[in-house]
Order: sequence, then structure tokens, then C-alpha cells
Amino acid sequence: MRLFAPALLTCALSLAAAAQTASQMPWYSEETVVSYASLRPGPVSPYSLVTIFGRNLAWSVQIRDQSQASDLLPLILPGSYVTVMVNGLAVPVELVSPEQVVFLMPPVMGEGQAEVRLVHAGRAGPAVNISIRQFAPALYLIQDGVALARHPDTYEWATPENPAMPGQDVILYATGLGPVHPPVDYRRTPREPAEIAARGQFEVWLNEEPLPDDALGYVGIMPGFPGIYEIHLRLPESLPPNPQVRLRIAGEWSGEEIRLAVAGHEEITPGSEP
Repeated sequence: MRLFAPALLTCALSLAAAAQTASQMPWYSEETVVSYASLRPGPVSPYSLVTIFGRNLAWSVQIRDQSQASDLLPLILPGSYVTVMVNGLAVPVELVSPEQVVFLMPPVMGEGQAEVRLVHAGRAGPAVNISIRQFAPALYLIQDGVALARHPDTYEWATPENPAMPGQDVILYATGLGPVHPPVDYRRTPREPAEIAARGQFEVWLNEEPLPDDALGYVGIMPGFPGIYEIHLRLPESLPPNPQVRLRIAGEWSGEEIRLAVAGHEEITPGSEP
């Protein structure tokens, strides 16, 4: 019995260690790999920011240092030991934390399925498939149901407390608008404007009406920020308060429930009629 007891103890300790290791493995699923703009499952597009939500994704919070002189985007943030692979290719990482990681989808991805896998300190998470479409438009939000928008003259955010005015210029921020010209290198921070290639197929709709083309200015990459597009436009003079705003490109639509903070309402209720 003395000879058998150490064997039992060794086996029990091995099982306990295996259980502890399994509990520290990165966990996420297909449903928790989503667009960084919409934060909802669904197709994403090349050259867009994608978020992985899960557990045990990193030890601490790390964010890419945008003040660095180098334009080369890091594949691993310093001290994070986190790598994201897309179809076996390491991709740039913007943010890591124990429950969220943000990475840049390469611009060369074709339509179809892509395999995503996160590796933290040698521990590989599951390989999950996400759908890739050339266009998957989505607006960034400043709060639930309200589009992220900026006053170009002051660069203040357009919020329910500081709304835009009819007839004013605003800048919207989006993802999923497809290739740009000139093309971008996914390992480099974009420093110059690059307009979307499908400019003739792009529309902004307010309250189910498309803006005239002459109301749209620059639509393309936001210099200094990989994976983010900006849309310069002039609001109609007769615009009702807090209109629904949607993007349409090559037949693909952004979500229906987003509104733009325009003067008239003290509070925006997502989904309500102005």
C-alpha cells in the first residue's frame, strides 16, 4: 500500500495541474469575435478592427503606443505575450486585456471564411471561423444607439449634450468600407488620405433618404488610425432632430438602430422616432 499511495498522489496532482492549466487557457467562440465598431456578431471586412471577447486572453491591459515614431504596427504588444493569427498569419494587435483583444484584419483577405486563433504565453485558444465580406459597413458609436461624430471646425464630439446643427458639416467614423486608393499596407500606420475605391457605390442615408452626392466630401482612411474610415458630410438645412443614420455601399447596409445627435431633442432614445 505504501508503494501504491505515491502513485495515487502523483496521479491526483497531475489531474489537478491539468485542470488548472485548462482553466487558464484562452477562451472565446465564433459568437464573441465581432466588429470593433458594432460589437455584434456578423461578417467583418478586410482592413477593419475586430474584437475578441473572452477569458484568459491576456494578463493585463496593454494598448498600442500611438506616439512611437515607427509606423510599423506591432504583431505583439510589448510585455503582452499575445498573438492573433488569421489563417495562420500573425496580424497587428491594437489592444489586449484579460477579456478583450482588438486586432486588425489584413486588407488582402478574400471573401469567405477566415480562421482566427489567439495565443497567449504559449497557450493557444480555439480556432474559430468568421465570415469575411468585401463590404461590411458599420458606424462607430459614442454611446448606445448614437453615432460617433465630430464637429470638423472645433473637433468637439457631436453628442446629445453638444449636438450638430442642420446645415453644418460633420465627420462620421466607420468600418467595413472596403479597399482604398492608394492601397494600404496592413503593417503600416496610414499617414496620408486614401479614398475608398467604391466611392460611386457609397451613400449616407438620413431618415431613409440618401444624401445627395454633393453633400459628401472625403470618404476614406482616417490618417494615423489603421482600420478606421472617416466620412465628411454636410447635413441638410431642413433635417429633423436626431435622424436615423445608415451607410450603404455596394448593396450592403449598416445597422438600422443608429441615430445622429442633431439639435432638437434633449435626449436621444435609440429606436424612437424624432
